[in-house]
Amino acid sequence: MPSIAQATQVRKKPERIDIGDGLVMRWSTIKDRDNIADCMADAFKWSGIAVTVAEDEEPAPNAWVKAGVRRLMRGNSAVMTEYDYAVVENTLAKDGQNPIVAGICLQSVPGFYGEKVSMLYGKPEAVCSNPKYRNQGLVRRLFHELIHPASDARGDVIQIIPGINHFYRQFGYEYAIGIRSSRSIDDLNKKLPTLLSKDALTASALAAEPFTLRIPTLADVPYLCKLSTREAQKSYAQVGLEYRESYWRYTIHDAIETQESEFDARRLTRIIVDAKSGRDCGLVMGASLPFLGLYMFTLEEGYLYREALYPVLRQFALAGEEPSLWEIKQEAEKKAKEESKEEKDGDEQSKKDGEAAKKDNEDTKNDDKDGPAPKDGQTHATTTTDSTAPTSAEKPSAPKPLRLVLDPDHPITKLLESNSTADDHKHIRLYTRIPSYANFILKVAPSLEHRLAQSCLAGITATLQFDFYRKVVGSAGKGLEVVIKDGLIISARDDFVPPTPEELMLAARERKALAKAEGRPDNKKPTVFTIQFAPLTFTRLLVGDLSVDEMIYFYTETSVGGGDDAKLLLETLFPKTKEQFQCDMFWW
Repeated sequence: MPSIAQATQVRKKPERIDIGDGLVMRWSTIKDRDNIADCMADAFKWSGIAVTVAEDEEPAPNAWVKAGVRRLMRGNSAVMTEYDYAVVENTLAKDGQNPIVAGICLQSVPGFYGEKVSMLYGKPEAVCSNPKYRNQGLVRRLFHELIHPASDARGDVIQIIPGINHFYRQFGYEYAIGIRSSRSIDDLNKKLPTLLSKDALTASALAAEPFTLRIPTLADVPYLCKLSTREAQKSYAQVGLEYRESYWRYTIHDAIETQESEFDARRLTRIIVDAKSGRDCGLVMGASLPFLGLYMFTLEEGYLYREALYPVLRQFALAGEEPSLWEIKQEAEKKAKEESKEEKDGDEQSKKDGEAAKKDNEDTKNDDKDGPAPKDGQTHATTTTDSTAPTSAEKPSAPKPLRLVLDPDHPITKLLESNSTADDHKHIRLYTRIPSYANFILKVAPSLEHRLAQSCLAGITATLQFDFYRKVVGSAGKGLEVVIKDGLIISARDDFVPPTPEELMLAARERKALAKAEGRPDNKKPTVFTIQFAPLTFTRLLVGDLSVDEMIYFYTETSVGGGDDAKLLLETLFPKTKEQFQCDMFWW
Protein backbone atom coordinates (compact mmCIF):
# COMPACT_ATOMS: atom_id res chain seq x y z
CA MET A 1 0.00 0.00 0.00
CA PRO A 2 1.52 3.38 -0.96
CA SER A 3 2.25 6.00 1.66
CA ILE A 4 0.28 9.23 1.88
CA ALA A 5 3.02 11.09 0.09
CA GLN A 6 3.34 8.43 -2.58
CA ALA A 7 -0.40 8.43 -3.15
CA THR A 8 -0.44 12.15 -3.91
CA GLN A 9 2.79 12.68 -5.81
CA VAL A 10 4.85 9.99 -7.48
CA ARG A 11 6.16 11.89 -10.47
CA LYS A 12 8.67 14.63 -10.95
CA LYS A 13 7.09 18.07 -10.68
CA PRO A 14 7.60 20.18 -13.82
CA GLU A 15 8.25 23.64 -12.37
CA ARG A 16 11.60 25.11 -13.34
CA ILE A 17 12.13 28.82 -12.68
CA ASP A 18 15.20 30.72 -13.86
CA ILE A 19 16.03 33.37 -11.25
CA GLY A 20 19.19 34.71 -12.86
CA ASP A 21 22.94 34.42 -12.32
CA GLY A 22 22.83 30.77 -13.30
CA LEU A 23 20.40 29.90 -10.49
CA VAL A 24 17.33 27.79 -11.17
CA MET A 25 14.50 26.85 -8.81
CA ARG A 26 13.04 23.41 -9.38
CA TRP A 27 11.83 20.24 -7.71
CA SER A 28 14.19 17.40 -6.87
CA THR A 29 14.84 13.97 -8.29
CA ILE A 30 16.66 11.02 -6.72
CA LYS A 31 19.86 12.21 -8.43
CA ASP A 32 19.90 15.26 -6.13
CA ARG A 33 19.91 13.18 -2.98
CA ASP A 34 23.60 13.36 -2.08
CA ASN A 35 23.93 17.04 -2.97
CA ILE A 36 20.88 18.05 -0.92
CA ALA A 37 22.16 16.01 2.03
CA ASP A 38 25.58 17.65 1.79
CA CYS A 39 24.02 21.12 1.63
CA MET A 40 21.95 20.38 4.74
CA ALA A 41 24.93 18.90 6.59
CA ASP A 42 27.01 22.01 5.88
CA ALA A 43 24.18 24.38 6.77
CA PHE A 44 23.63 22.63 10.11
CA LYS A 45 27.26 22.10 11.12
CA TRP A 46 26.93 24.79 13.78
CA SER A 47 23.50 23.69 15.01
CA GLY A 48 24.70 21.31 17.71
CA ILE A 49 22.06 18.74 16.73
CA ALA A 50 23.08 15.42 18.33
CA VAL A 51 26.76 16.46 18.56
CA THR A 52 28.94 18.28 21.06
CA VAL A 53 32.25 19.93 20.20
CA ALA A 54 34.71 22.05 22.16
CA GLU A 55 34.11 25.79 22.06
CA ASP A 56 37.37 26.36 20.16
CA GLU A 57 36.74 23.55 17.69
CA GLU A 58 35.08 23.92 14.30
CA PRO A 59 32.44 21.22 13.89
CA ALA A 60 32.27 18.93 10.90
CA PRO A 61 29.22 18.81 8.61
CA ASN A 62 26.40 17.36 10.69
CA ALA A 63 26.32 13.61 10.06
CA TRP A 64 22.96 13.12 11.80
CA VAL A 65 21.26 15.75 9.67
CA LYS A 66 22.87 14.36 6.54
CA ALA A 67 21.60 10.87 7.31
CA GLY A 68 18.12 12.22 8.05
CA VAL A 69 17.89 13.98 4.69
CA ARG A 70 19.19 10.95 2.83
CA ARG A 71 16.48 8.93 4.55
CA LEU A 72 13.76 11.39 3.49
CA MET A 73 15.06 11.32 -0.08
CA ARG A 74 15.33 7.53 -0.24
CA GLY A 75 12.02 7.14 -2.04
CA ASN A 76 10.24 5.11 0.65
CA SER A 77 9.48 7.77 3.26
CA ALA A 78 5.98 7.82 4.72
CA VAL A 79 5.69 11.60 4.37
CA MET A 80 7.35 12.56 1.09
CA THR A 81 8.91 11.27 -2.10
CA GLU A 82 12.23 12.00 -3.75
CA TYR A 83 10.40 14.59 -5.88
CA ASP A 84 9.25 16.75 -2.95
CA TYR A 85 12.36 18.82 -2.26
CA ALA A 86 12.25 22.33 -3.71
CA VAL A 87 15.84 23.35 -4.48
CA VAL A 88 17.91 26.15 -5.93
CA GLU A 89 20.54 24.81 -8.30
CA ASN A 90 23.65 26.68 -9.38
CA THR A 91 23.88 25.58 -13.01
CA LEU A 92 27.31 27.23 -13.26
CA ALA A 93 28.84 25.15 -10.46
CA LYS A 94 32.34 23.93 -11.23
CA ASP A 95 33.58 20.39 -10.76
CA GLY A 96 33.85 19.64 -7.06
CA GLN A 97 31.27 22.30 -6.10
CA ASN A 98 27.85 21.37 -4.77
CA PRO A 99 25.29 22.65 -7.29
CA ILE A 100 22.49 22.67 -4.69
CA VAL A 101 22.71 25.95 -2.77
CA ALA A 102 19.30 26.02 -1.03
CA GLY A 103 16.37 23.71 -0.43
CA ILE A 104 13.12 23.00 1.41
CA CYS A 105 11.23 19.72 1.42
CA LEU A 106 7.44 19.50 1.61
CA GLN A 107 6.03 16.72 3.74
CA SER A 108 2.45 15.56 4.18
CA VAL A 109 1.72 14.59 7.77
CA PRO A 110 -1.57 13.03 8.95
CA GLY A 111 -3.18 14.64 11.95
CA PHE A 112 -6.44 15.53 13.63
CA TYR A 113 -8.37 18.60 14.72
CA GLY A 114 -10.84 18.11 17.52
CA GLU A 115 -12.70 14.85 17.89
CA LYS A 116 -14.24 14.59 14.43
CA VAL A 117 -11.71 15.68 11.80
CA SER A 118 -8.71 13.90 10.31
CA MET A 119 -6.64 15.88 7.85
CA LEU A 120 -3.19 16.32 6.39
CA TYR A 121 -0.81 18.93 7.69
CA GLY A 122 1.55 20.43 5.15
CA LYS A 123 5.00 20.39 6.72
CA PRO A 124 7.86 22.28 5.08
CA GLU A 125 11.00 20.82 6.62
CA ALA A 126 14.78 20.51 6.36
CA VAL A 127 15.32 24.09 5.17
CA CYS A 128 18.89 24.85 4.15
CA SER A 129 21.02 27.34 2.26
CA ASN A 130 24.70 27.56 1.47
CA PRO A 131 26.19 30.30 3.71
CA LYS A 132 27.63 32.00 0.61
CA TYR A 133 24.12 32.35 -0.84
CA ARG A 134 22.30 33.64 2.21
CA ASN A 135 20.50 36.99 2.40
CA GLN A 136 19.63 36.78 -1.29
CA GLY A 137 15.98 35.83 -0.83
CA LEU A 138 16.38 32.26 -2.07
CA VAL A 139 14.45 30.65 0.79
CA ARG A 140 11.73 33.27 0.45
CA ARG A 141 11.29 32.49 -3.24
CA LEU A 142 11.24 28.75 -2.59
CA PHE A 143 8.43 29.23 -0.08
CA HIS A 144 6.34 31.64 -2.11
CA GLU A 145 6.84 30.17 -5.58
CA LEU A 146 7.15 26.42 -5.00
CA ILE A 147 6.39 25.19 -1.47
CA HIS A 148 3.23 27.15 -0.62
CA PRO A 149 1.61 26.83 -4.06
CA ALA A 150 2.23 23.06 -4.06
CA SER A 151 0.88 22.65 -0.52
CA ASP A 152 -2.18 24.80 -1.19
CA ALA A 153 -2.87 23.05 -4.50
CA ARG A 154 -3.03 19.60 -2.93
CA GLY A 155 -5.55 20.83 -0.36
CA ASP A 156 -3.47 21.48 2.77
CA VAL A 157 -5.42 23.96 4.91
CA ILE A 158 -2.58 24.34 7.39
CA GLN A 159 1.21 24.21 7.36
CA ILE A 160 3.56 23.77 10.31
CA ILE A 161 7.31 24.26 10.72
CA PRO A 162 9.73 23.77 13.61
CA GLY A 163 12.68 26.03 13.07
CA ILE A 164 14.87 29.07 13.56
CA ASN A 165 13.55 31.66 15.99
CA HIS A 166 11.49 34.41 14.33
CA PHE A 167 12.73 33.54 10.82
CA TYR A 168 9.55 32.07 9.33
CA ARG A 169 7.29 34.91 10.45
CA GLN A 170 8.32 36.75 7.28
CA PHE A 171 6.67 34.02 5.19
CA GLY A 172 3.24 34.27 6.82
CA TYR A 173 3.73 31.98 9.83
CA GLU A 174 2.66 32.62 13.41
CA TYR A 175 3.79 30.76 16.52
CA ALA A 176 0.68 28.83 17.49
CA ILE A 177 0.67 25.04 17.91
CA GLY A 178 2.41 24.06 21.14
CA ILE A 179 4.83 21.15 21.08
CA ARG A 180 4.39 18.53 23.77
CA SER A 181 6.75 19.24 26.64
CA SER A 182 9.24 16.58 27.73
CA ARG A 183 10.87 15.39 30.92
CA SER A 184 14.27 13.75 31.33
CA ILE A 185 16.05 11.34 33.64
CA ASP A 186 19.73 11.94 33.00
CA ASP A 187 21.03 9.19 35.30
CA LEU A 188 18.84 6.09 35.35
CA ASN A 189 21.15 4.28 37.76
CA LYS A 190 20.79 7.07 40.30
CA LYS A 191 17.13 8.00 39.86
CA LEU A 192 15.80 4.48 39.24
CA PRO A 193 18.45 2.30 40.95
CA THR A 194 16.50 -0.97 40.72
CA LEU A 195 15.67 -0.58 37.03
CA LEU A 196 19.00 -1.77 35.61
CA SER A 197 20.60 -3.30 38.70
CA LYS A 198 22.68 -6.49 38.38
CA ASP A 199 19.99 -8.47 40.16
CA ALA A 200 17.33 -7.24 37.75
CA LEU A 201 19.41 -8.15 34.70
CA THR A 202 20.18 -11.77 35.53
CA ALA A 203 18.84 -14.33 33.09
CA SER A 204 16.47 -15.75 35.69
CA ALA A 205 15.13 -12.32 36.64
CA LEU A 206 14.49 -11.32 33.03
CA ALA A 207 12.83 -14.67 32.36
CA ALA A 208 10.48 -14.06 35.28
CA GLU A 209 9.29 -10.64 34.08
CA PRO A 210 5.47 -10.38 34.00
CA PHE A 211 5.69 -8.53 30.68
CA THR A 212 8.01 -9.14 27.75
CA LEU A 213 8.70 -7.18 24.58
CA ARG A 214 8.79 -8.46 21.04
CA ILE A 215 9.78 -6.90 17.72
CA PRO A 216 6.73 -6.14 15.56
CA THR A 217 6.30 -7.38 12.01
CA LEU A 218 4.22 -6.04 9.13
CA ALA A 219 1.42 -8.34 10.27
CA ASP A 220 1.22 -6.26 13.47
CA VAL A 221 0.50 -2.96 11.70
CA PRO A 222 -3.29 -3.07 12.37
CA TYR A 223 -2.58 -3.69 16.07
CA LEU A 224 -0.10 -0.80 16.17
CA CYS A 225 -2.68 1.50 14.56
CA LYS A 226 -5.27 0.42 17.13
CA LEU A 227 -3.00 1.18 20.10
CA SER A 228 -1.69 4.51 18.81
CA THR A 229 -4.95 6.44 18.59
CA ARG A 230 -5.33 9.57 20.68
CA GLU A 231 -7.69 7.74 23.04
CA ALA A 232 -5.34 4.79 23.46
CA GLN A 233 -2.47 7.16 24.23
CA LYS A 234 -4.45 8.77 27.06
CA SER A 235 -4.22 12.11 25.27
CA TYR A 236 -6.78 14.89 25.45
CA ALA A 237 -5.20 17.07 22.79
CA GLN A 238 -7.40 18.92 20.31
CA VAL A 239 -4.62 19.21 17.73
CA GLY A 240 -2.08 16.49 16.99
CA LEU A 241 -0.71 13.67 14.85
CA GLU A 242 -2.30 10.46 13.69
CA TYR A 243 -0.19 7.33 13.48
CA ARG A 244 -1.54 5.58 10.42
CA GLU A 245 -0.54 2.44 8.57
CA SER A 246 2.02 4.35 6.49
CA TYR A 247 3.92 5.44 9.61
CA TRP A 248 4.12 1.99 11.15
CA ARG A 249 4.98 0.24 7.90
CA TYR A 250 7.80 2.72 7.36
CA THR A 251 9.26 2.81 10.86
CA ILE A 252 9.11 -0.90 11.73
CA HIS A 253 10.14 -2.23 8.33
CA ASP A 254 10.98 -0.02 5.35
CA ALA A 255 13.35 2.38 7.11
CA ILE A 256 15.06 -0.49 8.92
CA GLU A 257 15.59 -2.47 5.73
CA THR A 258 17.18 0.54 4.01
CA GLN A 259 19.25 1.98 6.88
CA GLU A 260 22.56 3.28 5.55
CA SER A 261 24.77 4.37 8.43
CA GLU A 262 25.20 4.51 12.17
CA PHE A 263 23.84 8.07 12.07
CA ASP A 264 20.66 6.94 10.34
CA ALA A 265 18.72 7.01 13.60
CA ARG A 266 15.94 4.50 14.04
CA ARG A 267 12.59 4.31 15.74
CA LEU A 268 12.43 1.74 18.51
CA THR A 269 9.06 -0.02 18.56
CA ARG A 270 8.11 -3.04 20.64
CA ILE A 271 4.86 -4.84 21.34
CA ILE A 272 4.23 -5.57 25.01
CA VAL A 273 3.28 -9.18 25.75
CA ASP A 274 1.59 -10.58 28.85
CA ALA A 275 4.16 -13.23 29.78
CA LYS A 276 1.64 -15.42 31.58
CA SER A 277 -0.93 -15.67 28.79
CA GLY A 278 1.32 -14.89 25.82
CA ARG A 279 -1.21 -12.30 24.71
CA ASP A 280 -0.22 -8.98 23.12
CA CYS A 281 -1.32 -6.28 25.52
CA GLY A 282 0.43 -3.02 24.67
CA LEU A 283 2.83 -0.89 22.69
CA VAL A 284 5.97 1.07 23.50
CA MET A 285 7.67 3.31 20.94
CA GLY A 286 10.53 5.77 20.96
CA ALA A 287 14.07 6.33 19.77
CA SER A 288 17.42 4.90 20.80
CA LEU A 289 19.78 7.59 19.49
CA PRO A 290 21.29 9.83 20.73
CA PHE A 291 19.21 9.32 23.88
CA LEU A 292 16.53 6.84 24.87
CA GLY A 293 13.30 8.59 23.92
CA LEU A 294 9.91 7.32 25.05
CA TYR A 295 7.16 8.69 22.78
CA MET A 296 4.39 6.17 23.29
CA PHE A 297 3.45 3.72 26.05
CA THR A 298 0.03 2.16 25.66
CA LEU A 299 -1.62 -0.72 27.49
CA GLU A 300 -4.89 -2.41 26.71
CA GLU A 301 -7.77 -2.07 29.14
CA GLY A 302 -7.40 -4.24 32.22
CA TYR A 303 -3.64 -3.78 32.61
CA LEU A 304 -2.04 -1.45 35.15
CA TYR A 305 0.69 1.00 34.17
CA ARG A 306 2.34 0.90 37.57
CA GLU A 307 2.79 -2.87 37.23
CA ALA A 308 4.12 -2.66 33.68
CA LEU A 309 6.38 0.38 34.14
CA TYR A 310 9.60 -1.24 35.37
CA PRO A 311 9.47 -4.51 33.38
CA VAL A 312 8.70 -2.66 30.13
CA LEU A 313 11.08 0.24 30.69
CA ARG A 314 13.89 -2.15 31.70
CA GLN A 315 13.58 -4.21 28.53
CA PHE A 316 13.04 -1.11 26.41
CA ALA A 317 16.32 0.34 27.71
CA LEU A 318 18.11 -2.92 26.91
CA ALA A 319 16.57 -2.95 23.42
CA GLY A 320 17.93 0.55 22.92
CA GLU A 321 21.45 -0.83 23.36
CA GLU A 322 21.00 -3.58 20.79
CA PRO A 323 22.71 -3.15 17.41
CA SER A 324 20.56 -2.13 14.50
CA LEU A 325 20.04 -4.37 11.48
CA TRP A 326 22.54 -2.20 9.59
CA GLU A 327 25.13 -2.62 12.35
CA ILE A 328 24.59 -6.39 12.35
CA LYS A 329 25.07 -6.51 8.59
CA GLN A 330 28.18 -4.35 8.83
CA GLU A 331 29.65 -6.60 11.50
CA ALA A 332 28.87 -9.70 9.43
CA GLU A 333 30.56 -8.20 6.37
CA LYS A 334 33.57 -7.19 8.46
CA LYS A 335 33.85 -10.69 9.94
CA ALA A 336 33.55 -12.28 6.49
CA LYS A 337 36.37 -10.08 5.17
CA GLU A 338 38.56 -10.91 8.16
CA GLU A 339 37.92 -14.64 7.75
CA SER A 340 38.69 -14.40 4.05
CA LYS A 341 41.94 -12.58 4.81
CA GLU A 342 42.88 -15.11 7.51
CA GLU A 343 42.24 -17.96 5.08
CA LYS A 344 44.40 -16.31 2.45
CA ASP A 345 47.11 -15.53 5.00
CA GLY A 346 46.90 -19.12 6.26
CA ASP A 347 47.48 -20.51 2.77
CA GLU A 348 50.52 -18.30 2.35
CA GLN A 349 51.82 -19.25 5.81
CA SER A 350 51.37 -22.96 5.07
CA LYS A 351 53.45 -22.54 1.96
CA LYS A 352 56.15 -20.72 3.92
CA ASP A 353 56.04 -23.35 6.70
CA GLY A 354 56.50 -26.12 4.14
CA GLU A 355 59.54 -24.42 2.68
CA ALA A 356 60.96 -23.77 6.16
CA ALA A 357 60.43 -27.40 7.19
CA LYS A 358 62.32 -28.60 4.14
CA LYS A 359 65.23 -26.30 5.00
CA ASP A 360 65.14 -27.39 8.67
CA ASN A 361 65.40 -31.04 7.64
CA GLU A 362 68.51 -30.25 5.68
CA ASP A 363 70.00 -28.24 8.58
CA THR A 364 69.26 -31.00 11.10
CA LYS A 365 71.92 -33.18 9.59
CA ASN A 366 74.56 -30.68 10.77
CA ASP A 367 73.08 -29.96 14.24
CA ASP A 368 75.05 -30.79 17.45
CA LYS A 369 73.61 -32.74 20.38
CA ASP A 370 72.16 -29.62 22.04
CA GLY A 371 69.72 -29.24 19.19
CA PRO A 372 69.15 -26.35 16.83
CA ALA A 373 70.13 -22.87 17.82
CA PRO A 374 67.20 -20.55 18.41
CA LYS A 375 66.31 -18.06 15.70
CA ASP A 376 66.91 -14.38 16.21
CA GLY A 377 64.69 -12.98 18.96
CA GLN A 378 63.55 -16.40 20.20
CA THR A 379 64.42 -18.61 23.14
CA HIS A 380 63.84 -22.26 23.75
CA ALA A 381 61.19 -21.39 26.36
CA THR A 382 57.59 -21.19 25.14
CA THR A 383 54.52 -19.49 26.59
CA THR A 384 51.02 -20.87 26.35
CA THR A 385 47.84 -18.98 26.84
CA ASP A 386 44.80 -20.62 28.33
CA SER A 387 41.92 -19.31 26.26
CA THR A 388 39.49 -20.41 28.95
CA ALA A 389 41.17 -18.38 31.68
CA PRO A 390 38.88 -15.72 33.11
CA THR A 391 39.50 -12.15 32.00
CA SER A 392 38.46 -8.93 33.67
CA ALA A 393 34.95 -8.07 32.50
CA GLU A 394 34.44 -4.68 30.95
CA LYS A 395 32.46 -2.31 33.08
CA PRO A 396 29.00 -1.89 31.57
CA SER A 397 28.56 1.50 29.93
CA ALA A 398 26.26 3.96 31.65
CA PRO A 399 22.68 3.78 30.35
CA LYS A 400 21.54 6.50 28.01
CA PRO A 401 19.53 9.39 29.43
CA LEU A 402 15.78 8.80 29.23
CA ARG A 403 13.56 11.46 27.71
CA LEU A 404 9.81 11.17 28.29
CA VAL A 405 7.76 12.75 25.52
CA LEU A 406 4.35 11.54 26.60
CA ASP A 407 1.16 13.42 27.38
CA PRO A 408 1.65 15.39 30.62
CA ASP A 409 -1.33 13.52 32.08
CA HIS A 410 -0.20 10.09 30.86
CA PRO A 411 0.08 7.54 33.72
CA ILE A 412 3.78 6.94 32.98
CA THR A 413 4.52 10.67 33.11
CA LYS A 414 2.81 10.85 36.48
CA LEU A 415 4.54 7.74 37.84
CA LEU A 416 7.99 9.09 36.90
CA GLU A 417 7.31 12.74 37.65
CA SER A 418 9.22 12.83 40.94
CA ASN A 419 12.27 11.16 39.37
CA SER A 420 12.37 13.28 36.22
CA THR A 421 13.10 16.91 35.43
CA ALA A 422 11.15 19.16 33.08
CA ASP A 423 13.26 20.03 30.05
CA ASP A 424 14.16 23.63 29.31
CA HIS A 425 12.39 23.73 25.96
CA LYS A 426 8.98 23.86 27.57
CA HIS A 427 6.36 26.01 25.79
CA ILE A 428 7.97 25.76 22.34
CA ARG A 429 5.47 26.42 19.57
CA LEU A 430 5.44 25.40 15.96
CA TYR A 431 5.28 28.04 13.29
CA THR A 432 1.76 27.73 11.91
CA ARG A 433 0.34 29.04 8.62
CA ILE A 434 -3.35 28.97 7.78
CA PRO A 435 -3.53 30.60 4.34
CA SER A 436 -7.34 30.72 4.29
CA TYR A 437 -9.23 30.92 7.55
CA ALA A 438 -12.47 30.26 5.65
CA ASN A 439 -11.17 27.03 4.10
CA PHE A 440 -9.83 25.91 7.46
CA ILE A 441 -13.14 26.61 9.23
CA LEU A 442 -15.07 24.64 6.62
CA LYS A 443 -12.59 21.75 6.81
CA VAL A 444 -12.83 21.42 10.59
CA ALA A 445 -16.55 22.25 10.75
CA PRO A 446 -17.55 18.75 11.99
CA SER A 447 -15.42 19.22 15.12
CA LEU A 448 -16.64 22.78 15.65
CA GLU A 449 -20.27 21.68 15.30
CA HIS A 450 -19.64 18.79 17.70
CA ARG A 451 -18.33 21.25 20.29
CA LEU A 452 -21.44 23.39 19.88
CA ALA A 453 -23.75 20.37 20.13
CA GLN A 454 -22.12 19.31 23.41
CA SER A 455 -22.46 22.78 24.94
CA CYS A 456 -25.15 25.11 26.24
CA LEU A 457 -25.09 26.81 22.81
CA ALA A 458 -26.49 23.79 20.96
CA GLY A 459 -28.65 24.92 18.03
CA ILE A 460 -27.39 28.51 18.05
CA THR A 461 -27.84 30.81 15.06
CA ALA A 462 -25.31 33.63 14.81
CA THR A 463 -22.83 35.33 12.51
CA LEU A 464 -19.20 35.97 13.43
CA GLN A 465 -17.57 38.87 11.62
CA PHE A 466 -13.80 39.23 12.06
CA ASP A 467 -11.76 42.30 11.23
CA PHE A 468 -8.01 41.64 10.85
CA TYR A 469 -7.24 45.28 10.00
CA ARG A 470 -5.26 44.54 6.84
CA LYS A 471 -4.25 41.75 4.52
CA VAL A 472 -0.68 40.55 5.10
CA VAL A 473 1.61 37.83 3.79
CA GLY A 474 0.09 34.55 4.88
CA SER A 475 -3.53 35.72 4.91
CA ALA A 476 -6.29 35.46 2.32
CA GLY A 477 -7.98 38.71 3.25
CA LYS A 478 -8.44 41.44 5.84
CA GLY A 479 -11.59 39.88 7.26
CA LEU A 480 -13.60 36.70 7.79
CA GLU A 481 -17.30 35.96 8.10
CA VAL A 482 -18.63 32.71 9.55
CA VAL A 483 -22.37 32.01 9.46
CA ILE A 484 -23.86 29.51 11.91
CA LYS A 485 -27.48 28.35 11.61
CA ASP A 486 -29.12 25.98 14.06
CA GLY A 487 -25.71 24.91 15.33
CA LEU A 488 -24.30 24.16 11.87
CA ILE A 489 -21.66 26.15 9.99
CA ILE A 490 -23.27 26.95 6.66
CA SER A 491 -20.69 29.35 5.20
CA ALA A 492 -17.32 30.99 5.71
CA ARG A 493 -15.61 33.53 3.47
CA ASP A 494 -12.30 35.39 3.47
CA ASP A 495 -13.45 38.28 1.29
CA PHE A 496 -15.54 39.81 4.05
CA VAL A 497 -14.87 43.53 4.46
CA PRO A 498 -16.09 45.04 7.73
CA PRO A 499 -18.89 47.53 7.02
CA THR A 500 -18.37 51.20 7.75
CA PRO A 501 -20.49 52.96 10.40
CA GLU A 502 -22.48 54.59 7.62
CA GLU A 503 -23.19 51.22 6.00
CA LEU A 504 -24.36 49.85 9.34
CA MET A 505 -26.69 52.82 9.78
CA LEU A 506 -28.20 52.36 6.32
CA ALA A 507 -28.70 48.63 6.93
CA ALA A 508 -30.50 49.39 10.21
CA ARG A 509 -32.78 51.89 8.46
CA GLU A 510 -33.63 49.33 5.80
CA ARG A 511 -34.42 46.66 8.38
CA LYS A 512 -36.66 48.96 10.41
CA ALA A 513 -38.44 50.22 7.32
CA LEU A 514 -39.21 46.64 6.31
CA ALA A 515 -40.59 45.85 9.76
CA LYS A 516 -42.80 48.92 9.64
CA ALA A 517 -44.04 48.09 6.16
CA GLU A 518 -44.95 44.59 7.35
CA GLY A 519 -46.71 45.98 10.40
CA ARG A 520 -44.59 44.16 12.93
CA PRO A 521 -42.06 45.11 15.59
CA ASP A 522 -38.37 45.30 14.72
CA ASN A 523 -37.56 41.92 16.27
CA LYS A 524 -35.65 40.22 13.45
CA LYS A 525 -32.31 41.80 14.11
CA PRO A 526 -29.75 39.05 13.42
CA THR A 527 -27.24 38.02 16.06
CA VAL A 528 -23.96 39.37 14.76
CA PHE A 529 -20.78 39.35 16.81
CA THR A 530 -17.95 41.59 15.64
CA ILE A 531 -14.40 40.63 16.59
CA GLN A 532 -11.11 42.35 15.90
CA PHE A 533 -7.77 40.55 15.89
CA ALA A 534 -4.32 41.67 14.79
CA PRO A 535 -3.23 40.04 11.49
CA LEU A 536 -2.51 36.29 11.79
CA THR A 537 -3.13 36.18 15.55
CA PHE A 538 -6.50 34.45 15.08
CA THR A 539 -4.42 31.37 14.26
CA ARG A 540 -3.53 31.05 17.94
CA LEU A 541 -7.18 30.96 18.96
CA LEU A 542 -8.09 28.53 16.17
CA VAL A 543 -5.61 25.87 17.34
CA GLY A 544 -6.26 26.35 21.04
CA ASP A 545 -2.99 28.07 21.94
CA LEU A 546 -4.61 31.02 23.74
CA SER A 547 -7.99 31.61 25.34
CA VAL A 548 -10.15 34.58 24.40
CA ASP A 549 -9.16 36.41 27.59
CA GLU A 550 -5.48 35.75 26.86
CA MET A 551 -5.90 37.09 23.33
CA ILE A 552 -7.41 40.27 24.76
CA TYR A 553 -4.61 40.53 27.31
CA PHE A 554 -1.68 39.86 24.96
CA TYR A 555 -2.88 41.82 21.94
CA THR A 556 -4.15 45.34 22.54
CA GLU A 557 -5.89 45.38 19.13
CA THR A 558 -8.16 42.51 20.18
CA SER A 559 -11.78 43.33 20.88
CA VAL A 560 -14.87 41.14 21.12
CA GLY A 561 -18.17 42.85 20.40
CA GLY A 562 -21.19 41.23 21.98
CA GLY A 563 -19.91 40.86 25.50
CA ASP A 564 -20.06 37.57 27.36
CA ASP A 565 -22.30 35.93 24.76
CA ALA A 566 -19.70 36.46 22.04
CA LYS A 567 -16.88 35.27 24.30
CA LEU A 568 -18.83 32.15 25.21
CA LEU A 569 -19.36 31.31 21.54
CA LEU A 570 -15.68 31.79 20.70
CA GLU A 571 -14.54 29.77 23.71
CA THR A 572 -16.93 26.96 22.81
CA LEU A 573 -15.78 26.82 19.20
CA PHE A 574 -12.08 27.27 19.97
CA PRO A 575 -11.27 26.03 23.50
CA LYS A 576 -7.76 26.40 24.80
CA THR A 577 -5.95 23.07 24.65
CA LYS A 578 -2.80 21.69 26.21
CA GLU A 579 0.49 21.68 24.33
CA GLN A 580 0.23 18.19 22.95
CA PHE A 581 1.64 18.19 19.43
CA GLN A 582 4.43 15.63 19.11
CA CYS A 583 6.88 16.85 16.46
CA ASP A 584 9.52 14.39 15.26
CA MET A 585 11.37 16.42 12.68
CA PHE A 586 13.03 13.95 10.35
CA TRP A 587 10.46 11.20 10.66
CA TRP A 588 6.92 12.44 10.94
